[in-house]
Amino acid sequence: MFEVEVTVPLKFRHHLAGFADEFARPHEHTWDVTVTTATESLDQRGVSVDFVKLKENLARSLEPFQGKLLNSIPPFDDTPPTAEGIARWVADLIAESYPGLVRAVTVGTDEERARYIL
Repeated sequence: MFEVEVTVPLKFRHHLAGFADEFARPHEHTWDVTVTTATESLDQRGVSVDFVKLKENLARSLEPFQGKLLNSIPPFDDTPPTAEGIARWVADLIAESYPGLVRAVTVGTDEERARYIL
C-alpha cells in the first residue's frame, strides 16, 4: 500500500455556537488541510498519485474560502465550520476527483487536529 499526503494552509474566520464566548465570536485561524490518498499500485511513471496535481486540486478547492468568514459561505452556512466539518467537506469534494483513493483528510495544527477517515 502506498500513501501520498499533500497539505495546503487554510486561513479563515469562523464562530462556533455552544462554546465559550471566545469561540462564539468570529475569530481567525490558519489550519493545515491534509489529504491522504492510498493505492495498491503505481502507475507507469512509478507513482501512486501525482503530488502536484493533487495539491493544485486541493488549493483550488480551498481558494473560495481563503480569508473568508466560513459561517457565511455554503456549505458552512448550514453546517458548523468545525475542524471535523471542514475535513468531511474536503474529503467528499476531493473524492469526486480521486474516487476510491482518498483515505483521510486532516484539518488543524500540529497541536490539535481532526481527521475524517473514509
